[in-house]
Amino acid sequence: MTDRLYYVDRLRIFAFAILIFYHSSAAFFPDMPWLIHSDRTSSTLALIMDFPRAWRLALLFFVSGMGVAFSFRTDAGLKFLRRRTVRLLVPLLFAMAVIVVPQVWYERMYENGYEGSLLEFWLTRYFTEGRYPTGNFTWAHMWFVAYLLVMSVICYPIFLYLCRPANPVAAWFERIAKTNLVYLLFLLPLALNLALSPIFPRETNALYNDGAWFAVWASWFGLGFLTARHHRALIGSIIAKRFVSAALALVTTVLLYLFAWAAPADQAIGNYVNDTPLFKAAIFLLAWSMILTSIGFAARHFNAPDARLLVMNRLVFPLYIVHQTVIVAALYYVLPLDLPVVASFLAVSAVTFVISGAFAVAADFLPGPMRPLVGLTTSRPAAQTRRQAAKFEA
Repeated sequence: MTDRLYYVDRLRIFAFAILIFYHSSAAFFPDMPWLIHSDRTSSTLALIMDFPRAWRLALLFFVSGMGVAFSFRTDAGLKFLRRRTVRLLVPLLFAMAVIVVPQVWYERMYENGYEGSLLEFWLTRYFTEGRYPTGNFTWAHMWFVAYLLVMSVICYPIFLYLCRPANPVAAWFERIAKTNLVYLLFLLPLALNLALSPIFPRETNALYNDGAWFAVWASWFGLGFLTARHHRALIGSIIAKRFVSAALALVTTVLLYLFAWAAPADQAIGNYVNDTPLFKAAIFLLAWSMILTSIGFAARHFNAPDARLLVMNRLVFPLYIVHQTVIVAALYYVLPLDLPVVASFLAVSAVTFVISGAFAVAADFLPGPMRPLVGLTTSRPAAQTRRQAAKFEA
């Protein structure tokens, strides 16, 4: 595996695009109190978004795990941990201190009638009134980055072990992943989640009390690492099974709509609020089959080199950092227009892509010392050589 896997870049961009659409729609869900919630809601929109809700984060963590495997080819020892810390911790702290602030400010104005300026809120209330939601200080959507950082540190010695020659665990994974037993690997996050749920009953995104779901995300992260590590041996089988994976994803989706998402609450096998073991098994199976489907089709049909793709892949991290702040701001100004739900959703989505994209492009021209604040390397690549293109960063 000497050339860059361009399909992984495309999957990463696709996963973040789905995330933006999902976050842009959350304010219109009838039963989900979001940062800013619309008085006009749509059960249909919520029902449509139940599908990507089941696998969007799993795909993101999986692709991030693949990125770590690729970085292992050049980074070793403490160099890996140092690079990951700079790449993840610096933008996390900067976002918590600066970029996330307007989210809470808009929410306090919209939901609580706060009348102070953003500067006043930032200097007098954001840092001093405790943690969100009762207070104001939060990492908001940047929990994803915090989890990646902690996973990278915790999993580092495990990944080193898995990279040893003739490792029995890695060899077992490769044997399983070449057969139809690959479809049972969703049992790993399911088993960990069910085992830890009595201790950590709720999904919180707060890390310290989110053990059951941290284990789920770490499982997808680890499976991504192993898949990338054994890419040459596995990708042919994954491509060959892509239609089977798609069929499994389709059947699971239909069953979820019939017996969970679209079913009356008293007849459903579970839902995102009442996440029973059977419901978790179904959405984890859907997530895994969607991951395998995405990899199979993307590797087969979307692995062509594209210089623009390399730029987009570089800029997707700063776009992610700012996107939710833009969404909340857009909601604050769009919702008073009292447009139909679909029009409001499309307007918020369009504004978010345009402004977040402009922010990411502008961030790419920041001077070297400031670039890590938004998740970029200190130097802006002037051109991508064949050798540089072989390296993928999560």
